[in-house]
Amino acid sequence: MEKGSGSYNLVELDSPEKTQTKKEGATMKRVNKKPSKSKSKVLGKPKILTAEEYSTLAVNSKVEVIKELVTLGLMRVGDLLKEEVDWLAGERYSREKPNPDVVRHGSNPGSVKLAGQRHPVKVPRVRNRRTQEEIPLEAWQELRGTGELDEPLMKKVLYGISNRNYEAAAQSVSGAIGLSSSTVSRQFIEASTQHLKAFQERDLSSYDIAAVFLDGKTFANDMMVIALGVTLTGDKVLLGFVQTGTENAEALTPFLRQLLERGLRIEEGVLVVIDGSKGLRAAVKKAFQDKAFVQRCQWHKRENVVNYLPKKEQPEMRKRLQQAYQKPTYKEAKAALLAIHHDLEERNLDAA
Repeated sequence: MEKGSGSYNLVELDSPEKTQTKKEGATMKRVNKKPSKSKSKVLGKPKILTAEEYSTLAVNSKVEVIKELVTLGLMRVGDLLKEEVDWLAGERYSREKPNPDVVRHGSNPGSVKLAGQRHPVKVPRVRNRRTQEEIPLEAWQELRGTGELDEPLMKKVLYGISNRNYEAAAQSVSGAIGLSSSTVSRQFIEASTQHLKAFQERDLSSYDIAAVFLDGKTFANDMMVIALGVTLTGDKVLLGFVQTGTENAEALTPFLRQLLERGLRIEEGVLVVIDGSKGLRAAVKKAFQDKAFVQRCQWHKRENVVNYLPKKEQPEMRKRLQQAYQKPTYKEAKAALLAIHHDLEERNLDAA
């Protein structure tokens, strides 16, 4: 799912046979018909997601992966600046100074570009007390490069993580998010290795997941399937990802079972949103069995329809489909979609 809007509420997910979807504006929440001692009761009333929040959930699946790597990058940026300041002014509170005239002089707000996005950082300042001149940090000048996402290196990182070869993945992290090779150190690789291992193998049992989005993304012409969870309170949780040539059940079923082994709790049922891939649907059925309620991604469905139409007709059809999805009741939504279906039958049978 790339974008879109509108959402479904989860109603009575104790078993898929008793589960239904209910359209209520553009919100998503879980409602239990019978009292239970589930975590939802402890948490209180879940936050209602707006249409805008819901529409961006799967858009961010790729972003959530990159965000983990950017965290490592920002740690490295901080280390590089500190190392140069220590070299110029000596370690903080140390009596041994390389040059007694060179001292720390606070910091300035700055930003560094990593993976194509600007991220705020505090840039330490150093000055010479005798000349009253500020000493520019060479590391900072170097860090102000392009900082673009490198898709081939990102592919190496993700491949390493998905195969649990964390050290190999860590060696490509800096380059993948746009840091120069000179920023890589043995200590950074070791710290990154531990961070990536902890992330990919972390326990998932503490998350009260209401929905799982399975999203196929391309990195350097290779397919990555990303599992993004949404909690009852609307928080997004990157559960994991796997590299696979295609969205087939053989590759994806073990991946989903690993999520369960890591503690993903679906005893009360879970909404699983997919892009329509038969392989994904088959994998969900094998791994989650009768605990999954599968929902076709509205964005993918809508785009599949409009792509059969001439470009000049596509904006209006997108609008009509979105308005149908956002009807307040199932009956009204079905009537609107049927009207569109009949219209499409006259204009383009493939689109219908």
